Amino acid sequence: MTAAQSGTQGSGGVFIQQPTPIQIASDEGTLAFERPKLDFAPQSVGIENCANVSLTNTTDHPRLLTQLRSLDPRHFKISSPSTEMLPITVGANTSFYINVCFKADETRDYSSALVAIFQSDTARLALSGKGVTPPEVLKLPDEAAITDIKFKKHRALASWTFQFGLKTRAYAKLTLESMTGKVVRLFPFEELKTPGYYEVNFDGKSDAGVKVEKGTYVLRLEATDPTNGKHTHSSKILTIK
Repeated sequence: MTAAQSGTQGSGGVFIQQPTPIQIASDEGTLAFERPKLDFAPQSVGIENCANVSLTNTTDHPRLLTQLRSLDPRHFKISSPSTEMLPITVGANTSFYINVCFKADETRDYSSALVAIFQSDTARLALSGKGVTPPEVLKLPDEAAITDIKFKKHRALASWTFQFGLKTRAYAKLTLESMTGKVVRLFPFEELKTPGYYEVNFDGKSDAGVKVEKGTYVLRLEATDPTNGKHTHSSKILTIK
């Protein structure tokens, strides 16, 4: 058998030749999800939350997707494409969407991965979610907006909790600015967020690690739609005493 052949030994000693996967040169491109991680919003136990994520073929030729797996199918289910639809040919320089659903069966954090296996390449997407009890779950927001600012002081230490909601999946950026527009503190989020509510803790310090001076500030939220790049803004006034 030559180096280009592979196969299995069939019944009666007959050698059955198997097709050799197409080899793709490393400099011809790659396959990649739009982000390295899909982070689902905290979800009530027993309630399913779904989101789309795109996988892009950046090569100049079609690629054959042979397998699509969730490493934790009990909690992170691939609803589309179904197993029956595989294999799927992904065209050159094109993207296609995979629908992933998260469903918690108890109140805890979950993490897993989605694996897309091609003939000569594998793409991975990290998955995370959190199951919460029903009283903690709010109705999905009507828009991307800052929904609440909570202040707490313990002895001499003061802290704030900022809550914001997203109507649709988006990339979120939260900033605390002075009244002159200078960014005092940046709260970046690298992962693509699903619809729901999120919280950020603020310890009263600037990006430089210095305690923020007393005064009035503006808390701003920018949500960016990953499909069309549209930005949605929301702001609230914060007074630090």
